[in-house]
Formats: sequence, structure tokens, C-alpha cells
Amino acid sequence: MTPERLVEQYGPRESMEYDVVIVGGGPAGLSAAIRLKQLAQEKGVELGVCVLEKGSEI
Repeated sequence: MTPERLVEQYGPRESMEYDVVIVGGGPAGLSAAIRLKQLAQEKGVELGVCVLEKGSEI
């Protein structure tokens, strides 16, 4: 199936942009995300952070 046919059949994909993507929602991943947001806030910078977890719960 061609990409054009896929878009025609299912529509365009949704996408979101982030500054940082952390793979894994365990203790290390969550603490890294929190710390990055804290550091960005201290500097007055807006930072988009996404945590990806394959499990159904963090």
C-alpha cells in the first residue's frame, strides 16, 4: 500500500512536538522528566517533555 493510499483511507496522522522525549516511565525516567522541568522553570524557559511507557500503568 502506498503512503498516498494510506492517507486517503485513514487520514493524516496526528503528531505532537516535544523538546525532550524520555523512554521509560520508571523511577529514573520520571525523575529525569521532573528535574528537566524544574531546571527549565528556574531558567524561565518553556520545555515540552514527554514520557513514553509501554506498560498500561506507570
